[in-house]
Amino acid sequence: MQHVKTLFNQPRRLVVAIVAVWVACSLAYALLEGEHPVQGLWWGVVTGSTVGYGDYYPSSVAGQVVAMLLIVAMLVMVPIAIGHVIAGFVVDRNAFTHDEQVALARSVSDLHERVALVERLVLASLQEQHGHDWVAQRIEEHRLADESQFDPHEQMLQLFGGDPGR
Repeated sequence: MQHVKTLFNQPRRLVVAIVAVWVACSLAYALLEGEHPVQGLWWGVVTGSTVGYGDYYPSSVAGQVVAMLLIVAMLVMVPIAIGHVIAGFVVDRNAFTHDEQVALARSVSDLHERVALVERLVLASLQEQHGHDWVAQRIEEHRLADESQFDPHEQMLQLFGGDPGR
């Protein structure tokens, strides 16, 4: 299954696979049904695209098996290839390059470390001035105040720019 996932996530190889399946099934049809290779290719396009004009169709069981393989393969692979093409037209203006993502992650990590250092220094200073019990009491008071003011609905509206008055 890993090979299939790899194939589906490599657009160029996927297109090569689609063409290879189409040509192989088309030529197998022509050989099994005694048709000219060009008629086999025509049959492959019509059958693989599921248009099915009916001008050429397999009469042998082997030819019908080839037709089933072609139809299923095209129904699975072509939409994925189309998805890759469409994704190529979509531009994510907020996307970062890998190097930018690494730099951003490092900056965020550095900021977290600096904030943690400032917190430790402030706590140490407050404990030196007022004592450990006083600091613990203030922290608990702020925690309780934060919990009492937390409204998830209001927070979501503010986050996404909604009007809480509506």
